[in-house]
Amino acid sequence: MSMTKLAALENHQTELLCALEEIQVGLCHFDQNGGITSWNAQFIDLYPELEGIALVGRTLDSLLNEPEIVKRWITDTPSDRADLWQERRLQAHHEPGGRVLLHDRKNRWIEITELRTSSGGLLSFHRDITEEKAARKHAEDQTMLLRATLDSIDQSIAVFDSALTLRVWNAKLVEMFDFPEHLMRIGTPVSDLVDFMMARGDFMEIDRAKVLEEVVEYLRLERSMTSNHRLASGRILEHYFTPMANGDVIMASTDVTLTETARQGLAESEERYALSAAGSNDGLWDWDLRREKIYLSPRWKEMLGLDDEEISDNPVEWFSRIHPDDVARVTTQMDAHLAGKITHFECEFRIRHADGTFLWMLTRGLAVRGQDGTAHRVAGSQTDITGRKKAEQQLVHDALHDALTGLANRTLFLDLVRRALERLRKDPDARFAVAFLDLDRFKIVNESLGHVHGDDLIFATARRFESTLRESDTVARLGGDEFAILLENIKTPEEATSLTESLHQTLDTPFRLGGKEIFVSVSLGVAHSEQGYERPEDILRDAELAMYQAKERGKAQSIAFQDTMRVWPVTPLDLDSDLRRALERNEMQLYYQPIVDMRRGKIAGFEALLRWFHSERGEISPVEFIPVAEETGTIFALSQWALHTGGMQLAAWNADRPDDDQLEISVNLSGRQFARPEVVSGIIDCLEGVGLPATQLKIEITESTLMQDVALSTQMLDRLKAADIRICVDDFGTGYSSLSYLHTFPIDTLKIDKSFIEDMTSNFQNLEIVRTITMLGQNLRLDVIAEGVETSEQLAQLRALDCHYAQGYLFSKPMNAENATAFLAEDKSW
Repeated sequence: MSMTKLAALENHQTELLCALEEIQVGLCHFDQNGGITSWNAQFIDLYPELEGIALVGRTLDSLLNEPEIVKRWITDTPSDRADLWQERRLQAHHEPGGRVLLHDRKNRWIEITELRTSSGGLLSFHRDITEEKAARKHAEDQTMLLRATLDSIDQSIAVFDSALTLRVWNAKLVEMFDFPEHLMRIGTPVSDLVDFMMARGDFMEIDRAKVLEEVVEYLRLERSMTSNHRLASGRILEHYFTPMANGDVIMASTDVTLTETARQGLAESEERYALSAAGSNDGLWDWDLRREKIYLSPRWKEMLGLDDEEISDNPVEWFSRIHPDDVARVTTQMDAHLAGKITHFECEFRIRHADGTFLWMLTRGLAVRGQDGTAHRVAGSQTDITGRKKAEQQLVHDALHDALTGLANRTLFLDLVRRALERLRKDPDARFAVAFLDLDRFKIVNESLGHVHGDDLIFATARRFESTLRESDTVARLGGDEFAILLENIKTPEEATSLTESLHQTLDTPFRLGGKEIFVSVSLGVAHSEQGYERPEDILRDAELAMYQAKERGKAQSIAFQDTMRVWPVTPLDLDSDLRRALERNEMQLYYQPIVDMRRGKIAGFEALLRWFHSERGEISPVEFIPVAEETGTIFALSQWALHTGGMQLAAWNADRPDDDQLEISVNLSGRQFARPEVVSGIIDCLEGVGLPATQLKIEITESTLMQDVALSTQMLDRLKAADIRICVDDFGTGYSSLSYLHTFPIDTLKIDKSFIEDMTSNFQNLEIVRTITMLGQNLRLDVIAEGVETSEQLAQLRALDCHYAQGYLFSKPMNAENATAFLAEDKSW
């Protein structure tokens, strides 16, 4: 080799060595015997403990015994040192390109990459990756944190790249859209997601191309966009699309089902008030609590007839317009919301319009709070509910006033008398009287001139009463041709009676109706508060008793109540009159007696029994009033009421019971009702009205009623059965001999009359009758109910005869609905 080439080669080697010294990687060469031949400065920088040690020819094994090496890399435990020794020996045999990581006691990481040379040596590259590894760990932690954050939020998140494939998503996306696992992978085309949703029916549009085009349009937007979407499951989602600078699009979806449902429900409930608002929008307000300034929208000001300059941004001006009677309530509720005691502010109050009138407003608001919970801002809306308030006031007025005359009705009148009694308890001098009036011979006028002129007469009479009495007195129409008057500041009964004489005088002038002059008189009874009444109903009752005395003594006069009138004999005519008003006065009640399934020992149903609690006579026996009701025709209204009331009560009880333990109700049908063709349709209409299945109703008809006209009975029973209504023959065995017709009647139940049950344990003949009826029912597949069971001996005997059902005082006396409900709750067994 020439000197020139040799010099060039030396220069090249020098440059190469300089380059190796400059690279930021520690370099070390081992010969084929494992001895170190060369290294660069960076190698010593990585392992400063080797500084000053002669390295040439040293093997790895000899270096591991160096004290500084042991201190940095090897623990004091011999087993650990052996493990590291073995690890280093294994590393020496890695294939070229292999990678080893070393971790010292100072938490420093060094990456070693080894490469075999052609001469059999080993070239080892050493790089400090402590910072790189820490950065990678930090990135991994951040990624994990980001993933946890995404999975913890209520919104679903999906990120699509510019190629419209899925890149990132959170767990809420899978839950909200119920996507299958195979679609949840990076690179899933949005078209695959659309196809899955279309197959499930999540889009109203069935044309795939149109649906995909719309979805792509949202994902290609260059600005943020919000869209609502209802899935096939009924869930309503709100999507918010946000384009990114790199071409990706973020779709954030929120489940707004509850919000939308609540909003729709609110919209429906206020629909009737929307018309009164004439299409107007709500006014908006925004109160900055820190600066004590309030923003009122143009619509808010318009609602109150104000121009922009007529009201400032000072909240005081808003509160100064609130009605004085409402200010305390509004401020109390606002303070409670700002203090966090109630979740939102919602208040109805009156506020002054520019013309001086007051409008009713519904104002809602919600506070914005800082991290410490302190409210710094509250904003909301104002809705004009004046129309609704007027409607409510009208409803209240209608509920308390007579529709024909505009006078107070019975409810309002009794409330006024109740208040008068309360004043009397506080002030003994605040005495008063109550007058009860009934027009004489009004029925003749009504039937002669017709109901229209009859109403005209009632109206005109009411006006005369009002014009005659003092301003402090109150006239009420109780119904029909009955009126009542509350006379305030009346010291004695005589003063009250004298005052009512003016009412007789005002009726001396005839009314002109239908082209005729009509003379009307009134019978009037007066009761004075000095009698020591506790309830308004009592003083009204005594005034009515006095009115009946006035009619008895010749009509057209006033009579003051006396204690002896409470025992005045009641004639059938009086009973009929009172019976016609009984429902109106809420004097009728239904009592329920349980019917027990003796095989299960549990209640199977109830028999509904009508009870009349007369306001004067107390409880009147059905034996006394039922014949009168049948004779006068009042029985039809009473029966419809009983069926409706009992049906509603049974429906309420069964709503809380399992489907396999539903109760039945038995309702009695009189002979006169049974003969009327329209009775079946009336029963069906009543069942539909209360929502009671026909199979849960049992109609009880006496044996004698069925046998009066067998052909008609069969026809009526067929119609009842066609409607799935069950039929029971009541008092079986006491009436006509119906055995020959029993198999032709479509009945379900026989009820053994209680006269046979009373002494069946001591009377052999009665026992045989009960046995015969029970066996007859079993052979004809009819249920049998024993009525009037009062002793455990009777119950045991009936069980021995395998009688299916029983009722009587042994189980319970008839009781009102409240007590029957409590009785059911006890869940007794027999």
